[in-house]
Amino acid sequence: MAAPPTSDPMPADLSSPWLEHAPSPMATVEGATHIVRDINPAFCQLIGRTRDEMVGKPICELLPEDHECLALLDHVHHAGEPISHTGQARPGGGFWSYTMWPVMAARRAAGAVIQVTERAPPEERTLAMNEALLRGSLRQHELTAAADAANARLQVEIGQRMQSERDALMLTKEISHRIKNNLQIVVALIANEIKRTPAEFAQGYLATEARIAAIAELYALISQSSHVHTIPLDAYLREIARSMSASLLEPSSGVSIEVRSEAVEIDSDRAVPFGLLVNELGTNAIKHAFPNGTGRIRLSVEQAGDQIELTVADDGVGMAAKDPTRAPGKHGSDYVAIFVRQLGGAMAISRSDGTGTTIRIQFPLLVVRHPRAEGPP
Repeated sequence: MAAPPTSDPMPADLSSPWLEHAPSPMATVEGATHIVRDINPAFCQLIGRTRDEMVGKPICELLPEDHECLALLDHVHHAGEPISHTGQARPGGGFWSYTMWPVMAARRAAGAVIQVTERAPPEERTLAMNEALLRGSLRQHELTAAADAANARLQVEIGQRMQSERDALMLTKEISHRIKNNLQIVVALIANEIKRTPAEFAQGYLATEARIAAIAELYALISQSSHVHTIPLDAYLREIARSMSASLLEPSSGVSIEVRSEAVEIDSDRAVPFGLLVNELGTNAIKHAFPNGTGRIRLSVEQAGDQIELTVADDGVGMAAKDPTRAPGKHGSDYVAIFVRQLGGAMAISRSDGTGTTIRIQFPLLVVRHPRAEGPP
Protein backbone atom coordinates (compact mmCIF):
# COMPACT_ATOMS: atom_id res chain seq x y z
CA MET A 1 0.00 0.00 0.00
CA ALA A 2 2.94 2.28 0.65
CA ALA A 3 4.61 4.09 -2.25
CA PRO A 4 8.15 5.44 -2.42
CA PRO A 5 8.43 9.09 -1.65
CA THR A 6 9.18 11.68 -4.28
CA SER A 7 12.77 12.04 -5.25
CA ASP A 8 12.65 15.81 -4.77
CA PRO A 9 14.67 17.06 -1.83
CA MET A 10 12.60 17.52 1.36
CA PRO A 11 12.36 21.02 2.85
CA ALA A 12 14.15 21.44 6.14
CA ASP A 13 11.15 23.06 7.85
CA LEU A 14 9.14 19.84 7.80
CA SER A 15 10.88 19.09 11.05
CA SER A 16 11.25 22.09 13.38
CA PRO A 17 11.84 22.60 17.12
CA TRP A 18 8.49 24.42 17.50
CA LEU A 19 6.69 21.21 16.55
CA GLU A 20 8.04 19.40 19.59
CA HIS A 21 6.71 22.01 22.01
CA ALA A 22 3.38 22.82 20.35
CA PRO A 23 0.46 22.24 22.79
CA SER A 24 -1.86 20.97 20.02
CA PRO A 25 -1.38 17.61 18.29
CA MET A 26 0.80 18.25 15.21
CA ALA A 27 2.62 16.13 12.63
CA THR A 28 4.48 16.55 9.35
CA VAL A 29 4.10 14.19 6.43
CA GLU A 30 5.89 14.00 3.07
CA GLY A 31 5.15 12.70 -0.36
CA ALA A 32 1.98 11.52 -2.05
CA THR A 33 1.61 8.64 0.43
CA HIS A 34 1.97 11.03 3.35
CA ILE A 35 4.80 9.30 5.16
CA VAL A 36 5.11 10.56 8.73
CA ARG A 37 8.34 12.47 9.09
CA ASP A 38 7.94 14.09 12.50
CA ILE A 39 5.34 14.09 15.22
CA ASN A 40 4.97 15.81 18.59
CA PRO A 41 4.02 14.24 21.98
CA ALA A 42 0.46 15.65 21.84
CA PHE A 43 -0.15 13.83 18.54
CA CYS A 44 1.29 10.61 19.99
CA GLN A 45 -1.16 10.88 22.89
CA LEU A 46 -4.05 11.53 20.49
CA ILE A 47 -3.27 8.48 18.29
CA GLY A 48 -2.29 6.31 21.22
CA ARG A 49 1.07 5.23 19.76
CA THR A 50 4.69 6.09 20.35
CA ARG A 51 6.77 8.25 18.05
CA ASP A 52 8.91 5.30 16.96
CA GLU A 53 5.78 3.39 15.96
CA MET A 54 4.66 6.15 13.58
CA VAL A 55 7.68 7.94 12.11
CA GLY A 56 8.58 6.57 8.67
CA LYS A 57 5.19 4.98 8.02
CA PRO A 58 2.42 6.21 5.71
CA ILE A 59 -0.26 7.85 7.77
CA CYS A 60 -2.89 5.65 6.10
CA GLU A 61 -1.46 2.70 8.05
CA LEU A 62 -2.10 4.56 11.28
CA LEU A 63 -5.71 5.61 10.58
CA PRO A 64 -8.83 3.75 9.47
CA GLU A 65 -9.23 3.47 5.67
CA ASP A 66 -12.28 5.73 5.62
CA HIS A 67 -10.77 8.37 7.88
CA GLU A 68 -11.53 11.82 6.51
CA CYS A 69 -7.99 13.00 7.25
CA LEU A 70 -6.62 10.92 4.33
CA ALA A 71 -8.80 12.68 1.73
CA LEU A 72 -7.84 16.06 3.15
CA LEU A 73 -4.15 15.26 2.84
CA ASP A 74 -4.61 14.15 -0.77
CA HIS A 75 -6.31 17.47 -1.52
CA VAL A 76 -3.52 19.49 0.07
CA HIS A 77 -0.87 17.50 -1.79
CA HIS A 78 -2.46 17.88 -5.21
CA ALA A 79 -3.86 21.39 -4.89
CA GLY A 80 -1.03 22.85 -2.83
CA GLU A 81 -3.57 24.79 -0.75
CA PRO A 82 -4.24 24.81 3.04
CA ILE A 83 -7.52 23.36 4.21
CA SER A 84 -9.54 23.17 7.42
CA HIS A 85 -12.25 20.75 8.30
CA THR A 86 -14.32 19.84 11.34
CA GLY A 87 -15.73 16.36 11.66
CA GLN A 88 -17.20 14.08 14.29
CA ALA A 89 -14.75 11.53 15.61
CA ARG A 90 -17.37 9.01 16.68
CA PRO A 91 -21.17 8.90 16.99
CA GLY A 92 -22.25 11.05 19.92
CA GLY A 93 -18.63 11.98 20.57
CA GLY A 94 -16.63 15.17 20.27
CA PHE A 95 -15.57 16.97 17.10
CA TRP A 96 -12.08 17.27 15.67
CA SER A 97 -10.91 20.24 13.68
CA TYR A 98 -8.15 19.52 11.15
CA THR A 99 -5.99 22.26 9.73
CA MET A 100 -3.38 21.33 7.08
CA TRP A 101 -0.78 23.46 5.31
CA PRO A 102 1.24 22.36 2.31
CA VAL A 103 5.03 22.54 2.46
CA MET A 104 6.21 23.64 -0.95
CA ALA A 105 9.38 22.50 -2.68
CA ALA A 106 10.22 23.30 -6.31
CA ARG A 107 6.82 25.04 -6.63
CA ARG A 108 4.86 21.97 -5.66
CA ALA A 109 3.67 20.40 -2.39
CA ALA A 110 6.33 18.18 -0.98
CA GLY A 111 4.54 17.49 2.24
CA ALA A 112 2.07 18.87 4.78
CA VAL A 113 1.79 20.05 8.33
CA ILE A 114 -1.21 18.70 10.26
CA GLN A 115 -2.73 20.37 13.34
CA VAL A 116 -5.62 18.76 15.20
CA THR A 117 -7.93 20.59 17.63
CA GLU A 118 -10.67 18.90 19.60
CA ARG A 119 -13.97 20.73 19.66
CA ALA A 120 -17.20 19.95 21.43
CA PRO A 121 -20.55 20.31 19.66
CA PRO A 122 -22.87 23.03 21.01
CA GLU A 123 -25.15 20.59 22.75
CA GLU A 124 -22.18 18.86 24.35
CA ARG A 125 -20.73 22.16 25.48
CA THR A 126 -24.09 23.10 26.94
CA LEU A 127 -24.31 19.75 28.70
CA ALA A 128 -20.80 20.15 30.05
CA MET A 129 -21.61 23.63 31.29
CA ASN A 130 -24.80 22.39 32.94
CA GLU A 131 -22.93 19.55 34.56
CA ALA A 132 -20.29 21.98 35.83
CA LEU A 133 -22.98 24.29 37.19
CA LEU A 134 -24.73 21.36 38.83
CA ARG A 135 -21.50 20.18 40.42
CA GLY A 136 -20.79 23.71 41.60
CA SER A 137 -24.30 24.02 43.02
CA LEU A 138 -24.00 20.70 44.82
CA ARG A 139 -20.59 21.69 46.16
CA GLN A 140 -21.96 25.02 47.32
CA HIS A 141 -24.85 23.22 48.97
CA GLU A 142 -22.41 20.90 50.73
CA LEU A 143 -20.29 23.83 51.88
CA THR A 144 -23.37 25.73 53.07
CA ALA A 145 -24.63 22.71 54.96
CA ALA A 146 -21.20 22.20 56.53
CA ALA A 147 -21.02 25.89 57.49
CA ASP A 148 -24.53 25.75 58.98
CA ALA A 149 -23.61 22.67 60.99
CA ALA A 150 -20.38 24.26 62.21
CA ASN A 151 -22.24 27.45 63.11
CA ALA A 152 -24.86 25.46 65.01
CA ARG A 153 -22.14 23.67 66.96
CA LEU A 154 -20.44 26.99 67.65
CA GLN A 155 -23.69 28.53 68.89
CA VAL A 156 -24.24 25.58 71.21
CA GLU A 157 -20.68 25.91 72.53
CA ILE A 158 -21.07 29.66 73.00
CA GLY A 159 -24.36 29.11 74.81
CA GLN A 160 -22.79 26.53 77.10
CA ARG A 161 -19.85 28.81 77.88
CA MET A 162 -22.13 31.76 78.55
CA GLN A 163 -24.23 29.62 80.86
CA SER A 164 -21.10 28.41 82.64
CA GLU A 165 -19.96 32.01 83.09
CA ARG A 166 -23.40 33.02 84.39
CA ASP A 167 -23.36 30.07 86.80
CA ALA A 168 -19.87 31.00 87.99
CA LEU A 169 -20.93 34.63 88.43
CA MET A 170 -24.03 33.62 90.40
CA LEU A 171 -21.94 31.33 92.59
CA THR A 172 -19.35 34.05 93.25
CA LYS A 173 -22.06 36.57 94.09
CA GLU A 174 -23.80 34.10 96.39
CA ILE A 175 -20.55 33.27 98.20
CA SER A 176 -19.72 36.98 98.50
CA HIS A 177 -23.17 37.67 99.89
CA ARG A 178 -22.75 34.96 102.54
CA ILE A 179 -19.26 36.20 103.46
CA LYS A 180 -20.65 39.73 103.82
CA ASN A 181 -23.46 38.46 106.07
CA ASN A 182 -21.01 36.52 108.22
CA LEU A 183 -18.69 39.53 108.52
CA GLN A 184 -21.63 41.73 109.47
CA ILE A 185 -22.47 39.24 112.21
CA VAL A 186 -18.90 39.55 113.47
CA VAL A 187 -19.19 43.36 113.33
CA ALA A 188 -22.43 43.18 115.33
CA LEU A 189 -20.79 40.97 117.96
CA ILE A 190 -17.87 43.40 118.26
CA ALA A 191 -20.30 46.33 118.51
CA ASN A 192 -22.05 44.53 121.33
CA GLU A 193 -18.75 44.05 123.13
CA ILE A 194 -17.95 47.76 122.67
CA LYS A 195 -21.17 48.67 124.46
CA ARG A 196 -20.16 46.53 127.43
CA THR A 197 -16.58 47.82 127.54
CA PRO A 198 -15.47 51.05 129.22
CA ALA A 199 -14.61 53.75 126.70
CA GLU A 200 -10.94 53.85 127.69
CA PHE A 201 -10.59 50.18 126.76
CA ALA A 202 -12.83 50.11 123.68
CA GLN A 203 -10.41 51.62 121.12
CA GLY A 204 -9.09 48.26 120.00
CA TYR A 205 -12.61 46.97 119.50
CA LEU A 206 -13.53 50.07 117.48
CA ALA A 207 -10.51 49.70 115.16
CA THR A 208 -11.22 46.01 114.61
CA GLU A 209 -14.88 46.73 113.93
CA ALA A 210 -13.98 49.33 111.29
CA ARG A 211 -11.50 47.01 109.57
CA ILE A 212 -13.92 44.12 109.36
CA ALA A 213 -16.68 46.46 108.20
CA ALA A 214 -14.44 47.69 105.36
CA ILE A 215 -13.95 44.11 104.17
CA ALA A 216 -17.68 43.43 104.51
CA GLU A 217 -18.41 46.42 102.27
CA LEU A 218 -16.11 44.95 99.61
CA TYR A 219 -18.04 41.67 99.54
CA ALA A 220 -21.29 43.62 99.51
CA LEU A 221 -20.13 45.36 96.32
CA ILE A 222 -19.06 42.07 94.75
CA SER A 223 -22.43 40.47 95.51
CA GLN A 224 -24.23 43.38 93.82
CA SER A 225 -21.91 43.81 90.82
CA SER A 226 -22.58 42.55 87.30
CA HIS A 227 -18.99 41.24 87.20
CA VAL A 228 -16.47 40.27 89.85
CA HIS A 229 -13.13 40.95 88.17
CA THR A 230 -12.87 44.60 89.23
CA ILE A 231 -14.26 46.86 91.94
CA PRO A 232 -15.40 50.47 91.28
CA LEU A 233 -13.40 52.61 93.69
CA ASP A 234 -15.91 55.48 93.81
CA ALA A 235 -18.65 53.22 95.18
CA TYR A 236 -16.17 51.42 97.43
CA LEU A 237 -14.93 54.70 98.95
CA ARG A 238 -18.47 55.85 99.66
CA GLU A 239 -19.29 52.60 101.45
CA ILE A 240 -16.10 52.76 103.51
CA ALA A 241 -16.86 56.39 104.45
CA ARG A 242 -20.38 55.44 105.45
CA SER A 243 -19.11 52.53 107.54
CA MET A 244 -16.48 54.68 109.33
CA SER A 245 -19.06 57.38 110.04
CA ALA A 246 -21.48 54.84 111.48
CA SER A 247 -18.92 53.09 113.70
CA LEU A 248 -16.58 55.94 114.75
CA LEU A 249 -18.64 59.13 114.68
CA GLU A 250 -21.63 60.06 116.76
CA PRO A 251 -24.70 61.42 114.94
CA SER A 252 -24.00 64.80 116.49
CA SER A 253 -20.30 64.77 115.58
CA GLY A 254 -18.86 67.83 113.91
CA VAL A 255 -16.52 65.72 111.79
CA SER A 256 -17.61 64.93 108.23
CA ILE A 257 -16.15 62.61 105.60
CA GLU A 258 -16.22 63.77 101.98
CA VAL A 259 -15.66 61.44 99.03
CA ARG A 260 -14.40 62.55 95.62
CA SER A 261 -13.50 59.87 93.14
CA GLU A 262 -13.11 59.36 89.43
CA ALA A 263 -14.68 56.32 87.79
CA VAL A 264 -11.63 54.12 88.35
CA GLU A 265 -11.66 50.39 88.97
CA ILE A 266 -9.21 48.17 90.81
CA ASP A 267 -8.71 44.46 90.44
CA SER A 268 -10.51 42.48 93.13
CA ASP A 269 -7.25 40.94 94.40
CA ARG A 270 -6.07 44.36 95.64
CA ALA A 271 -9.44 45.64 96.78
CA VAL A 272 -9.04 44.27 100.32
CA PRO A 273 -5.69 46.00 101.10
CA PHE A 274 -7.06 49.16 99.44
CA GLY A 275 -10.13 49.18 101.68
CA LEU A 276 -8.13 48.43 104.80
CA LEU A 277 -5.64 51.20 103.94
CA VAL A 278 -8.41 53.78 103.52
CA ASN A 279 -10.03 52.63 106.75
CA GLU A 280 -6.74 52.81 108.66
CA LEU A 281 -5.86 56.31 107.45
CA GLY A 282 -9.41 57.58 107.92
CA THR A 283 -9.62 56.13 111.42
CA ASN A 284 -6.32 57.77 112.40
CA ALA A 285 -7.57 61.12 111.12
CA ILE A 286 -10.82 60.81 113.09
CA LYS A 287 -8.90 59.92 116.26
CA HIS A 288 -6.05 62.46 116.12
CA ALA A 289 -6.81 65.36 113.76
CA PHE A 290 -9.78 67.01 115.49
CA PRO A 291 -9.27 67.56 119.21
CA ASN A 292 -12.01 70.18 119.18
CA GLY A 293 -14.45 67.72 117.58
CA THR A 294 -15.01 69.51 114.26
CA GLY A 295 -13.42 69.20 110.84
CA ARG A 296 -13.49 67.49 107.49
CA ILE A 297 -11.79 64.40 106.04
CA ARG A 298 -11.49 64.08 102.28
CA LEU A 299 -11.12 60.73 100.54
CA SER A 300 -10.33 60.94 96.83
CA VAL A 301 -9.16 58.70 94.00
CA GLU A 302 -8.00 59.76 90.56
CA GLN A 303 -6.08 58.22 87.71
CA ALA A 304 -2.65 59.72 86.99
CA GLY A 305 -1.35 58.12 83.81
CA ASP A 306 -0.84 54.45 84.52
CA GLN A 307 -1.13 55.03 88.27
CA ILE A 308 -4.00 55.35 90.72
CA GLU A 309 -3.60 58.08 93.32
CA LEU A 310 -5.41 57.76 96.64
CA THR A 311 -5.56 60.87 98.82
CA VAL A 312 -6.64 60.96 102.47
CA ALA A 313 -6.57 64.56 103.70
CA ASP A 314 -7.89 66.40 106.76
CA ASP A 315 -8.08 70.04 107.79
CA GLY A 316 -7.28 69.28 111.40
CA VAL A 317 -4.46 70.33 113.67
CA GLY A 318 -1.81 68.62 111.57
CA MET A 319 1.25 66.74 112.76
CA ALA A 320 4.56 68.47 112.17
CA ALA A 321 6.89 66.01 113.83
CA LYS A 322 4.90 62.79 113.98
CA ASP A 323 3.98 60.19 111.41
CA PRO A 324 0.22 60.62 111.08
CA THR A 325 -0.19 56.91 110.60
CA ARG A 326 1.22 56.15 114.03
CA ALA A 327 -0.62 56.43 117.32
CA PRO A 328 1.25 55.88 120.59
CA GLY A 329 1.21 52.25 121.59
CA LYS A 330 -0.62 51.20 118.44
CA HIS A 331 0.33 49.36 115.26
CA GLY A 332 -1.37 51.68 112.75
CA SER A 333 1.83 52.53 110.89
CA ASP A 334 2.71 48.86 110.56
CA TYR A 335 -0.67 48.11 109.01
CA VAL A 336 -0.43 51.06 106.63
CA ALA A 337 3.03 49.99 105.42
CA ILE A 338 1.77 46.43 104.84
CA PHE A 339 -1.26 47.61 102.85
CA VAL A 340 0.79 50.02 100.72
CA ARG A 341 3.25 47.23 99.94
CA GLN A 342 0.42 44.86 98.97
CA LEU A 343 -0.85 47.49 96.54
CA GLY A 344 2.62 47.83 95.04
CA GLY A 345 2.53 51.54 95.80
CA ALA A 346 4.45 54.38 97.43
CA MET A 347 3.31 56.90 100.04
CA ALA A 348 4.01 60.62 100.42
CA ILE A 349 2.99 62.76 103.41
CA SER A 350 2.64 66.52 103.64
CA ARG A 351 1.79 68.08 106.99
CA SER A 352 2.03 71.28 108.96
CA ASP A 353 0.84 72.49 112.33
CA GLY A 354 -2.69 73.79 112.28
CA THR A 355 -3.37 73.28 108.55
CA GLY A 356 -4.01 69.57 108.36
CA THR A 357 -2.35 66.51 106.92
CA THR A 358 -2.42 65.11 103.40
CA ILE A 359 -1.37 61.56 102.61
CA ARG A 360 -1.02 60.42 98.99
CA ILE A 361 -0.50 56.83 97.88
CA GLN A 362 0.23 55.99 94.26
CA PHE A 363 0.01 52.43 92.96
CA PRO A 364 -0.21 50.79 89.50
CA LEU A 365 -3.51 50.92 87.66
CA LEU A 366 -3.28 47.34 86.35
CA VAL A 367 -6.36 47.53 84.14
CA VAL A 368 -8.14 44.19 83.85
CA ARG A 369 -9.45 43.51 80.35
CA HIS A 370 -12.60 41.41 80.14
CA PRO A 371 -13.13 38.97 77.25
CA ARG A 372 -16.66 40.31 76.91
CA ALA A 373 -19.20 42.35 78.81
CA GLU A 374 -21.13 40.18 81.19
CA GLY A 375 -24.82 40.77 81.69
CA PRO A 376 -27.06 39.66 84.50
CA PRO A 377 -27.98 35.96 84.45
